[in-house]
Amino acid sequence: MNLKTVRWSIIGISFGLFGCVLIILTVNRTLRAADDAHRVEEAYQGFQDGKCQSCHPAIWREWEDSMHAKAWTDEIYQAAAQQVPDRETKCDQCHAPQPILMTGIAEMPKLRNRQREAGVSCLVCHLDAQGAMNGPPASAETYFHANVTNPVYTEPTTLCATCHGQQSVPEHDQVSSFLDSDFAENANCATCHMPVVKRLQSTTSHQSINGRKHTWRGSRSVAQLKRAATLQLQYADGKVNVKIRSRTGHILPGGTLRTIVLEVTLLAPDSTERQTQHTSISAENANRLLPNEDRTYTFNTASAKTGDTIRVRLIYQLTPDTPEAKRILMAEKTHKLAPQAR
Repeated sequence: MNLKTVRWSIIGISFGLFGCVLIILTVNRTLRAADDAHRVEEAYQGFQDGKCQSCHPAIWREWEDSMHAKAWTDEIYQAAAQQVPDRETKCDQCHAPQPILMTGIAEMPKLRNRQREAGVSCLVCHLDAQGAMNGPPASAETYFHANVTNPVYTEPTTLCATCHGQQSVPEHDQVSSFLDSDFAENANCATCHMPVVKRLQSTTSHQSINGRKHTWRGSRSVAQLKRAATLQLQYADGKVNVKIRSRTGHILPGGTLRTIVLEVTLLAPDSTERQTQHTSISAENANRLLPNEDRTYTFNTASAKTGDTIRVRLIYQLTPDTPEAKRILMAEKTHKLAPQAR
């Protein structure tokens, strides 16, 4: 056998080995992909069978009572979405999204085809493409799924921005204004919307530890709304100056359907209304409050008499059609006109 033949034999063997390696790698990747898909399917089935609930009962109860859990079934949402053309690409994908660790953190979510009634479920924020559940450090170890410590949960604003920071969906874009505020230097979305709570993380936990409460309190929370702004009232020479200070880390009100009404009422000594004036603060009026903004409104109350009371109220409307009985009183101040000193 001559040298040339030997060389071609070696080359042939090398290509054969390389081909075998490629085949093995391809088979391994295919098997891993199949395993990953199986674990993802197991996670969905586990959620459906109540395994998330049975292993994490405290967190489940918090989530179950949240608007994330009701994101799809909420009657107000469904009524509003029905009025939107092409709702599947403008609304629905944030109310029943595929797991965002699969579709991309901060990327526009994709609408899922299963378990839509679960809204923004555990899987949406924690399940990755390998079927593992991601969480912050000190997340409880479980036996049902793999656990991955992910730093995004320590500073979760980017995670929240996936649904609450899409500028193409201004209805729920709170993150953009937050990132432009001073609040973003020392806080994140969880600071206000997921307060710290001490509890057992799962049924396998041996002691309670600090974690974030999975309630995401916001515009449906009376307590949260009462913290969102403060009022100051000054009266002089027949005029009322009302200063509003926004205490939120993002634009207020946060949604484009929300409205805040500043109401100034002049009450006679017998509580009869002499005069009522309103100013609406909303996206439609292009006058929403910026984070930490101070704004003063002036009202004419020249008809006020000694003994009258000036009442100023800040009232929150979830939608333009919210009936008066369901509107939320955010703040109130009063001032009684005493007789002038002689």
